[in-house]
Amino acid sequence: MDTVTSRENRSATEYHFLGEQEDAIIRATAYHNKEYDLSVISFPSRTRNGIRRSVSRPFPRAPNASLGTLDRLPLELLVYVSLHLDIYSLFKFRQTNLRSRQVIDSLQEYRAVTSHGLNPLYALLRTQLATYVSLSDFYNVLCTNNCAFCGEFGGFVFLPTWSRCCFECVKKAPETQMQTLASLRKQFRLTQAAISKLRCFKTLPGIYTMDESTYKSRFKIVPVHQAMLVSGKQPQAGEQPPTPRPIYRYNYMASCALPYYERRSGRVEYGISCAGCQLFRGKVYAQGGFLEHFKWCKGAQREWEFRVGVKRSTRSQRNGGYFRRKY
Repeated sequence: MDTVTSRENRSATEYHFLGEQEDAIIRATAYHNKEYDLSVISFPSRTRNGIRRSVSRPFPRAPNASLGTLDRLPLELLVYVSLHLDIYSLFKFRQTNLRSRQVIDSLQEYRAVTSHGLNPLYALLRTQLATYVSLSDFYNVLCTNNCAFCGEFGGFVFLPTWSRCCFECVKKAPETQMQTLASLRKQFRLTQAAISKLRCFKTLPGIYTMDESTYKSRFKIVPVHQAMLVSGKQPQAGEQPPTPRPIYRYNYMASCALPYYERRSGRVEYGISCAGCQLFRGKVYAQGGFLEHFKWCKGAQREWEFRVGVKRSTRSQRNGGYFRRKY
């Protein structure tokens, strides 16, 4: 049962609408909260446009050099190898010559990633986490819509483990808690060998959290959960985990917005929230989930009827008539 519609905002009866009204209902009663996207790692549009030109535009001329012994492989095997290259190696291979660029650019998975995942793609390269994520890994998470930790719609990805997550889990899930390397090294007495097993990286300068805090300096952060596993200091049953006080801003510095790509239809979803809910406004839905929510949400239904009423009223007045909404 949807938490939002389980209280006083829940309609007594299910609201019925026609299939052709779905898009109009979503436009009228739902919105995408861009503040969530900007509170994590994000890059300005001019940066994304520059990246898009360099990673997705094929050269107009035909290749005049081969891949050497790699060209002896069957095309299916070459595609398989390309899909399982990590992102860093994939771009190195793509820069070899025009033939390698042609091979990579022809992959459906690569085109989807460079079309809809530029922010996290650039974030992986800038944080040097790109060696841990293959093209296949990237594409599979891009085509997954549920949070790996709570099962709700997830419009974000946690970079150190490359896991789809929702905004609430970015803040609160135990698996997404981040701390500075210096703090965890001191607390868990991590050796250099232990640190080498962690996905630690330097933060990127930018504006983070819903409070829009600006950070210009770079420092190393690491997942607390990984540090606990490596150190062997897992708590016993009933004990509190020996983790430092959560500092949520570090979690934002390790996450990035990632839309959901429906591979069959090619539809892209960024996640939408209900404009009619006064409480729980932060809950994010996929389109199908929102339409189910709409059937029982009185606030969303009022928004829809108001929008329809305004449009009908305008048309009626033009025709010399008068329309009154009924509740």
